[in-house]
Amino acid sequence: MKRKNIWGIILASGFSKRMGKPKLLLPYKGKSMIRHVLDASTNSCLNGVIVVVNSDIAGLQQEVRSSSVNKLVLNDEAGKGMSTSLKAGVTNLPSTTDAAVVLLGDQPLVTADDINEVIRCYVSNEAPIVQAQYQSKRGHPVLFDHSMFPYLFHITGDEGARSVLKKFANQIRLARLDKPYPEDVDTLEDYEELLRKEVR
Repeated sequence: MKRKNIWGIILASGFSKRMGKPKLLLPYKGKSMIRHVLDASTNSCLNGVIVVVNSDIAGLQQEVRSSSVNKLVLNDEAGKGMSTSLKAGVTNLPSTTDAAVVLLGDQPLVTADDINEVIRCYVSNEAPIVQAQYQSKRGHPVLFDHSMFPYLFHITGDEGARSVLKKFANQIRLARLDKPYPEDVDTLEDYEELLRKEVR
């Protein structure tokens, strides 16, 4: 069987309004939060990685460019919501892409092993969508087979791909990860909780 060409799309073009400062550049365990996601992606089995960033966030482009990701995409429509970032990422995938794994730039606790487990589930089951299932709930990474890409172009606003997941709910395979849900870091309280866990 031909090896699948699977790419990652890291969504990193939010405005960090609830944080009040660029959250993706905040330090965690000796490097920025976004760097953890960049490193997890590039150390995984993904064939390539695209990062979609907000061009208005100072320093973010430089941080991404200093990593070994394959492509940096500037989202000038970031103000219209997460859907614009996802569509920009899918638009920039190579035409030979079999599937895309969507990751969030504010989830530094997601590891290369987590990404690889989602990929393994996809390769084993040929499912159109594979979603990570943590101990408590589902979340990212989420993999979309190329057959799902046309549906991703119809999403709007800040919903991300929620409507696509709902539409094809009965076709989703779950990659079961035996670990707590890696919470998003949206507020200063979220970040402080992340740092408290670091020293436990």
